[in-house]
Amino acid sequence: MIGNIIGIIVVGLLAGFLARALLPGKQSMSVLMTMILGIAGAVVGFFIFTELLSIGDSDKFDLGGLPGAVIGAMILLFVYERTIGASDPAPAGGQSDADKAARRERRQERREG
Repeated sequence: MIGNIIGIIVVGLLAGFLARALLPGKQSMSVLMTMILGIAGAVVGFFIFTELLSIGDSDKFDLGGLPGAVIGAMILLFVYERTIGASDPAPAGGQSDADKAARRERRQERREG
């Protein structure tokens, strides 16, 4: 029982980190969110491989292996970035592009006048 939970956490972390590394762009997520992404991606990958493609074992939660978990996590991350991630008011790194452009204009105006 404990071994299964540890295995799920490890696969979730691996799948989440690999999905974030393979998908272009910078995702601002904590380690916990990355793990949740990987576990949810494993479920999505399991569904895709067993139900849609008829690959793998539906009697046991084998995820279609780590590749299936990574593919599922990449799909979820893509959907997340196009929906929820796009509605964030400012990136995690600081200012939005509009704020940066406004600061550049103010600096330019100070230099000229």
